[in-house]
Amino acid sequence: MSSTAAKNTRPNQFNLVVCASGGGGNFQAIIDKQDMLAVTITKLIVDRPCGAVQRAQQQGIAVHQLNYSGDLAQQLLSAIPENTNLIVLAGFMPILPAAVCKHWHKKIINTHPSLLPRYGGKGMYGVKVQEAVMQAKEKYAGCTVHYVDSGIDTGEIILQKVIEVDYRLTPWELGGLVFKEENKLLVDAIQLLKLNEAAEMQCN
Repeated sequence: MSSTAAKNTRPNQFNLVVCASGGGGNFQAIIDKQDMLAVTITKLIVDRPCGAVQRAQQQGIAVHQLNYSGDLAQQLLSAIPENTNLIVLAGFMPILPAAVCKHWHKKIINTHPSLLPRYGGKGMYGVKVQEAVMQAKEKYAGCTVHYVDSGIDTGEIILQKVIEVDYRLTPWELGGLVFKEENKLLVDAIQLLKLNEAAEMQCN
């Protein structure tokens, strides 16, 4: 039995479902810290074949690929186990249907490579964000972890990390620096939310 499979049998565990569409860099950041966080990644959900799938397979993490010919909301609601404590969108491209956001209210988080609410919304992803930041001559760039609602990058902010823009860099290079901070910020946010949930359970 793999170590990940063994972890899946722990009682009182904090279960994560991760949704991804790309290479899985943020997903890997969670994998690398899951022992420190004392969390279990129970499933990876993807909307297309992508690099994150290989990372999941290497760890023995179950993978579920969505089918765009069906109802996206129903597929997601069916694929996410009810014992999930937190759903992490780690470079997941589809906009979540309102029904999913409502069912998992304040249980879904997302990362974004800007200091929201600036440079968020439709079309603001990848290097486009840093191009916009540098074009506007901003002094600071950064990243945000926020709750997901039915809007695009409009949910309540959980944590942010600010870095100073170095104009000797290209937007692509700036994006690389922001992404490294995004990896760390995502782990910090998961740790914070896990601690918050534990505190709430003690109060109840």
